[in-house]
Amino acid sequence: MRTWMRVQFFLFFFSWVTFLSYWGVIFDARGFDGSEIGLSITVSLVTRAVAVVTLFPLANRWWPIGTIARWLPWLCFVLGLAFLPHTGLTGLLLLSAAFGVLYPTLMPLLETTAALGAQRGALVYGPVRLWGSLGFVIGAGVNGVLARVLGNGALLPVFLLALLALSIMALRPIGDEVVAAQRSGSIGAWGPLFGHRVFMLALGICVLVQSSHAAYYAFGALHLEKLQVDPLLVALFLMLAPLSEMAVFRLTAGVADRWPLVVLMLIATLGALARWGIWVFEPPVAVLLASQLLHGLTFGIMQVGFIQTMRRHIEPHLMAPAQGLYSALGTGAGTAVMTAIAGHFFDISLALTFVAMLVCVLPALPGLIGLALAERRSGPVTG
Repeated sequence: MRTWMRVQFFLFFFSWVTFLSYWGVIFDARGFDGSEIGLSITVSLVTRAVAVVTLFPLANRWWPIGTIARWLPWLCFVLGLAFLPHTGLTGLLLLSAAFGVLYPTLMPLLETTAALGAQRGALVYGPVRLWGSLGFVIGAGVNGVLARVLGNGALLPVFLLALLALSIMALRPIGDEVVAAQRSGSIGAWGPLFGHRVFMLALGICVLVQSSHAAYYAFGALHLEKLQVDPLLVALFLMLAPLSEMAVFRLTAGVADRWPLVVLMLIATLGALARWGIWVFEPPVAVLLASQLLHGLTFGIMQVGFIQTMRRHIEPHLMAPAQGLYSALGTGAGTAVMTAIAGHFFDISLALTFVAMLVCVLPALPGLIGLALAERRSGPVTG
């Protein structure tokens, strides 16, 4: 199972770097402005939120994890081909809405599969997940080189080729029959998630911190493009973030099981305050490059913290809806709202854009106090 997860994480995040960081660059080259790009990303995030919180867990009731993992990448690839022809804003919004239902759902699917494998002892999450970060690094490098040599028009074909490779490799068996056969419980069985104080507090903190990445994801690379930074330097900028993730995933592999959830999430929250605070001052490119190392805290540590929350407190049949809620709210609806806000401010002021990201993070601080108290009273999953 470890090998299957490594390959899937690698190929998915190789493609994800284009969708996450170069999507704005692709459509800026087609003549769309910042607010239109922000709107298209927001639309896809909204449909993504609906899909991962409802359609993914419901699909997992009808079909086991293994079946979804085998066929969902093919659906994404076929729909992704529709982006090749140039469209107007209406066409872009419709495509973004449809694609948002399918492609981003691959992330909670893979994370749920990894969490189930970790709970069964079939893998250790950190060392396996760092292959996703490696894929992101290499993807950023490939995108940067191609953008410099062939122009930004080459980025979308690279994305589609990565999706094709992911689809082909997904046909291989997962490697753990119990994980592959896992299905979600009924809708009524999800109720314990909403009554679980540790889970809901951890989820809320994750949503706030992950949503604050919206401006960086949607407009970070585009900001450097507008400064006429060399495409290879833009690629380096994007590569530093997952490299810091890789270091975090490797270093926490032996200690994350022993650390309280509140410690992991406090580190991530403080990292986010520091990171977006740097962007507020519109520093030189060299400082922005250095600040990318904080991604290991703001994203990497938070990701480890949420996986630990599920491993310690969530029953296997609730893994899919739990991961769906995280993706729907943290990297879906929450990020959609903050992307819309960032899109409004980006053409006005970079400083105001990242002040909004700081404001998004601040409510996590009292949430951490509540999590510390709740974690003391709650025991781990039994059975």
